[in-house]
Amino acid sequence: MKGNLKWLLLIPVFAVAISLGYLIPTLLLSDDSGDENTSTTKAQSQVLQSQLDDINQRITAYQALLQRNPNDIDAMKGIGDSYLEMGAYQGEAGEVNESYRSYKNAVDQYRKYLSIKPDGVETRIDLGLAYSYLQMIDISLRELNAATAADPANQRGWHSLGWVLYNSAGNVTDARVAWQKSYDLNPNTPIGVESKTFLDQFTTSQISVPQASGIEP
Repeated sequence: MKGNLKWLLLIPVFAVAISLGYLIPTLLLSDDSGDENTSTTKAQSQVLQSQLDDINQRITAYQALLQRNPNDIDAMKGIGDSYLEMGAYQGEAGEVNESYRSYKNAVDQYRKYLSIKPDGVETRIDLGLAYSYLQMIDISLRELNAATAADPANQRGWHSLGWVLYNSAGNVTDARVAWQKSYDLNPNTPIGVESKTFLDQFTTSQISVPQASGIEP
């Protein structure tokens, strides 16, 4: 994935919100029901299908590259990223089984990539995130810990580790440590700013689920 979608997939709801967000105010502010709501739902479905069609075309193109060169790790990564993005859209549309299938496909591609290039830290981070979406939290944390151990200066690795620790494992203490390390690496990057935002949401009297700001890595 390119641009902000790659980072937004850390919290899938925001990937879909970008493409469907312009429809939300119409839905929330409308006092009418029936035909208007049906029309909005149909429009949302059409936008979602358009996104999925684009992703499928991308996957087909990458698969063609792999047919010519089965060891093309960039194509493997591209397919993995595409399936990870697809899983996010499907999950937000309530297509749970389809989203799990897409995440599994993403895992398969990332593992193939890492079998050839085991030092691919960014791919290992994405693998860890894909496992978290499959609710395989122990494996997710294993991969993210391996990524941060291999590259302690990788800010996205620490930030992603913090998210999975908090959101999936419920480990607030270690999540804060990971976000603090992310922030300390560079407080001025978008990731650093978001890590600080997450840290600031925790107090001794109130703990709230962090909300992503839609940053780019």
